[in-house]
Amino acid sequence: MSSTTKIKPNYDNWRFFPWTEEFADVTPSVSTDGTFDGNWKRLIDAVESEYDKSALSRYQGFIYAATKLAERLSEFPEVERIALFGSLAKPPFREPYRYKKRVWAFHEPKNIDLAIWLSSLSNLGAMRRVMATLVQSVFEKAPGICADAMELFVFDSKSSKYLGNVCRFKQCPRGGTDCMVEGCGKPNHLRIYPDFTLRPDAVSRINSQVLFERTPGNSAPASNLYTDMPPLLPEELMEKLVDTKDVRIERIISTGHASPPGLWYDQPESEWVVVLHGEAILEFEDEKRHMVPGDYVLIPPHRKHRVHSTSMKEPTVWLAVFFGREK
Repeated sequence: MSSTTKIKPNYDNWRFFPWTEEFADVTPSVSTDGTFDGNWKRLIDAVESEYDKSALSRYQGFIYAATKLAERLSEFPEVERIALFGSLAKPPFREPYRYKKRVWAFHEPKNIDLAIWLSSLSNLGAMRRVMATLVQSVFEKAPGICADAMELFVFDSKSSKYLGNVCRFKQCPRGGTDCMVEGCGKPNHLRIYPDFTLRPDAVSRINSQVLFERTPGNSAPASNLYTDMPPLLPEELMEKLVDTKDVRIERIISTGHASPPGLWYDQPESEWVVVLHGEAILEFEDEKRHMVPGDYVLIPPHRKHRVHSTSMKEPTVWLAVFFGREK
């Protein structure tokens, strides 16, 4: 195994909490557009509330532990990709403080959720041992963290199918009631939680941070419409999912994009389009339609239309079906 992998979260497009004058003296850490460069000490020093300092310190410690765990796991040759998701992969947000009424503080993360794509499940037991021994090595910089706070979600590297979690029990199967779930412990240390379903977009690129990728840019082929949604794109992304003589299906990702001024689409085919994520304004010659997830429209041939605007806050994902081309 190699021990040269150095992992660091990429905060380039990581939206932080809204800019306030509270952070005016820490511009090297928090920029005027609300982004964050990873300098946790400056940020923690900038907040006055002890509740906020505690929560942000916990973020810092948990992210440090997550990166160290990813470094250790990346040494296994079957590991193709590792991504941090859940609250740690998102900007801290304020919520009512659970111990005091009328006090708002930054959310304190409780778990480290790592998704790991594997080409083989033969070393799950060894990965469990890595999780169990990591706690002592990171305790100085991540006080209060325990093995139970780490969850490792296993995906097949070829299909990107979620398979289960790495079991933390030393003995597998251990014979308890939680081992009676169908498929649990097959293979050893693959745990299946009862009545648990992982959201399809939970580990999409917009909801996660990729910490390790054995061949960057060549991960498992996308089989989910929410996979690989970049937060920023220089140009609108159009991907053909199906392309036959009679029908074409495309996934379109917009990140604040709009049709060039004066450009109107005038197509010789019908287009059925639905917004899956984000929001947009679709403009016709006689009307504008504000579209949110679930909204769809059928555009007949030669009905002129254009994209007036798309969300600047999050990617807008479209699914477009083209059919009935004029002959």
